[in-house]
Amino acid sequence: MLEEQSQIIQDIDTSNFINKVIEESKNNPVIVDFWATWCNPCKQLTPILEKVVLQMNGKIKLVKVDIDQNQSLAQQMQIQSVPTVLAFFEGKPINGFAGMKSEEEVLNFITEVATLSGHSSDGLKKISSLLDEAEKKLQEKDYETAIYEFSSLLGESIPKDLMVRAISGLGKCYIGLNQFKELAELINTLEDNIKKESEIIDLIKSKDYLENMDVQEDAELEKKFKKNPNDLNTRYELAKSQIINKDYSEAINNLLFIIDKNKGWKDNKAKTELLNIFSLLGDSDPMTMEGRSRLSNIIFK
Repeated sequence: MLEEQSQIIQDIDTSNFINKVIEESKNNPVIVDFWATWCNPCKQLTPILEKVVLQMNGKIKLVKVDIDQNQSLAQQMQIQSVPTVLAFFEGKPINGFAGMKSEEEVLNFITEVATLSGHSSDGLKKISSLLDEAEKKLQEKDYETAIYEFSSLLGESIPKDLMVRAISGLGKCYIGLNQFKELAELINTLEDNIKKESEIIDLIKSKDYLENMDVQEDAELEKKFKKNPNDLNTRYELAKSQIINKDYSEAINNLLFIIDKNKGWKDNKAKTELLNIFSLLGDSDPMTMEGRSRLSNIIFK
């Protein structure tokens, strides 16, 4: 057991760094712990790293480098402070962090490294390309196809950032179809560390925003609007109705009309609603980008 452990966790120096890290990482990921004898956080972090790495049953190796004994190597690796942890795979660094981390954070980090190392560079590009295609279907409102494509990726072991993209995309499909029950079920299955990601936080906000929106009857609004298109209250209510019906383009137009007429209308209600739409659509959506540009022109004209 001790012999096996010594193969997984080792102290190394400048002389064998190439062999123990660069060459070794071409087969399996290697975690490098840069530390110093005078560093108290290092003394806390290293045992956590060792514990978590041993739990991975040989899938990942840990090597430790004393920066005081290997100053040229530390400079070459641009180590600014200790502890610093770098993960290597396929001969190059793929992830890392500096400073103290909890055991849960270390576990999440090493799990992510293990997942990343399960895919070649070409494999990761293929997954990213599949996500691009699914997101295109989402923008085209081909929700059924997008749901299938996002869901198929969620069944795979993929890196966290790509997983979050797939979850966010699937959630937006449910929103597009007003399937809030399915969206709630999806969110409830997520681990806490995934729920903390900005895309998922935005997804949850969008769900709460749309589910709790109070709107007037469409027929009444249309009558009021035709009678007095310059009434800002009517425009605002019409925009909310359009948001519920996923007519985001017209909703954006109406909210921008209000802001153009009265920038601070009712404590910035129209602007707040507009920013909620941008959050719902996402920063990369063409309607968001155009809407933000038009908003800036109105505000600064």
